[in-house]
Amino acid sequence: MAKATAIELREEYLQFLRQMDGDPSGREAAEAHLSQSYAHQQGKDLHWAMNPYIITGEQYQSFQEAAQTIGSIMEKVMAKYQRDRNFRKLFGLDPRIEELTLVPSGCHAAVPLSRIDVLYDQEAQDYRICGIVTGAVDGMADAAVVSRALWQTQAYRAFQKEHDQTKDFDPVKECVLSILHTYGSWANAEEGRNHPTNPSLAVVDVANSPREAETKTFLSCLRDLGCYARATTFDQLKIMKVGGVKQLVDNEGPVTCVWLRATAEEAAAYVNGGMGTLIDATRRGLVCTVGGYRSWPCCTRGFLKVLRTRECRDLLSRAENAFIAKHFIETYVLDPSMGLSDFYDQENWILRTADGHDAKGIIAGTQLSKAEWRKRLVKSLKRHDAVSEHVDHEPVVVATVNEQGEPCELEMGAMLGLYVFESKLCGVKASAGSGYTIAHWDGPVEMACVVVDE
Repeated sequence: MAKATAIELREEYLQFLRQMDGDPSGREAAEAHLSQSYAHQQGKDLHWAMNPYIITGEQYQSFQEAAQTIGSIMEKVMAKYQRDRNFRKLFGLDPRIEELTLVPSGCHAAVPLSRIDVLYDQEAQDYRICGIVTGAVDGMADAAVVSRALWQTQAYRAFQKEHDQTKDFDPVKECVLSILHTYGSWANAEEGRNHPTNPSLAVVDVANSPREAETKTFLSCLRDLGCYARATTFDQLKIMKVGGVKQLVDNEGPVTCVWLRATAEEAAAYVNGGMGTLIDATRRGLVCTVGGYRSWPCCTRGFLKVLRTRECRDLLSRAENAFIAKHFIETYVLDPSMGLSDFYDQENWILRTADGHDAKGIIAGTQLSKAEWRKRLVKSLKRHDAVSEHVDHEPVVVATVNEQGEPCELEMGAMLGLYVFESKLCGVKASAGSGYTIAHWDGPVEMACVVVDE
């Protein structure tokens, strides 16, 4: 008997919901669960779907293989970046940011935490990679809390009775375990008074960070694992003697491990203050800093371009170069020496502005008229913006409720985030929405991701 496809499994789940008239009691139970979550505490309007984004065991395996390959590529590229000044020039980073990326960490992995943004094509059973986020990796708590909410529904339990080989993800716990494992690889993890497995850990971010409430979820998980963990802002960091030994401290005492959640742009603003103190402490080997500056080049607009350069091709294996050619979207950084005619077909391209971060600053050619698009290209040429191949979102049906609270189904486009920690697949985040550009939607909806491996 042939295995059910992901599309067939999703339709089966929708049939359960239809038979239950949208499963109102299940939605009520799920909403009660969400009301206790960090999202409610943050006042965040978390839109979520009553049906999960379902993938098959074969798709899950392909994502696992992708995580290993991408992890290997990033580690090799970052190793060359650290030792080769000419190679660093290819990234075109702001000198302030480049200086931060060269601070040694003393850990085994240059990119321990990342999210790989993927657009899947069900018909071709293939995917395209459109971006990488490192350092301030977000969305993990959303993915975890929506999965737990879905557990409360009758439709999910009915589906599980038919498919007992299902699994979902807890990227929050996996992230915490990877942070602690990275700390364990730190050269000074067992020096002096440092504890080799349960560090005094601070999650460092800017004041009034949009990630503040989500961070509480990670702190709870860290404490459950035996760590003394707290949230800290840059202005609290200083180096001072404690018991005759110089240590990094915050307002609550010594810090031996930092998880840096601020983005490159945010951290650079504090380089003459708390960020400078953290850099100094990291250089001296007083603290293990996980995430952040050494991985930042991977989430820049230039990284996708660098992957296709001769320097990168010579560095990577034949299989890794083939993976890049097949799966990474084409990206070019514009400069005045280039012609623009190759990019006139606006339906095939999007612009990533030079000052953009993640999905911010992305403009799709389809958003503009022909004249406006060409005018924008000329302007982007002077700004050294990037132009990337446009890839359609995967169409999905999202089960939700309308403004009157009645069950309804909407057709949207889906995007996946693969959480890759230490070159391993540790979670999948699924989001859906309507809009023009990669990860830049009106009213995004979070979908729990479920693997059916039969």
